[in-house]
Amino acid sequence: MKHMLFVLLAPLAVLLALPACKKDDTDPNGLPPATQEGKNTAGFLLNGQPWLPKGSVLGSNPSGVNATWNPTSFRPNLTFGFGRYNDGDITDFGFRLPGLHSPGTVMLNQPVSLLLGNKNPAHGLYVIHRPSPDRYFLTGPSARGQVIITRFDTVARVVSGTFEAKVKEDGGPDSLTITQGRFDLKF
Repeated sequence: MKHMLFVLLAPLAVLLALPACKKDDTDPNGLPPATQEGKNTAGFLLNGQPWLPKGSVLGSNPSGVNATWNPTSFRPNLTFGFGRYNDGDITDFGFRLPGLHSPGTVMLNQPVSLLLGNKNPAHGLYVIHRPSPDRYFLTGPSARGQVIITRFDTVARVVSGTFEAKVKEDGGPDSLTITQGRFDLKF
């Protein structure tokens, strides 16, 4: 009788346990999940290779991510970026999104000049600091990109979304491809 009861109840136990299995959120490339909670995470594929921020242990930004929003300027301005600061790789990648008021898609396809600084339109900028001299890669008409803001919460101070871009070296022939980008930041 005990054997018969086990045979009948075992399949039921398996069926009841199935909903308890957790979905695996691990990205095969090691990128963080695309969350919207202000976790201060970011990452992307740079020419197909995973790129994750890594802050400096001695620096003021150990996570390697930052975001600021200035609502009082002439045009509200959101800037955010990610850095890698370790022995062999000192690089930064960031965005400037002037005029942002709500979630949506921001196209990165306008001409950008390093000389104009904060007067530039929305753009992405990737900088290689080592080896010297610095090399700057920008979005623009011939190197387009987009940022999709999925959460822009000025009360909770959270900005989240995804991005992709092609960036071209300023004054040089090289370009880089950035895909599967995601960020979830507090500002």
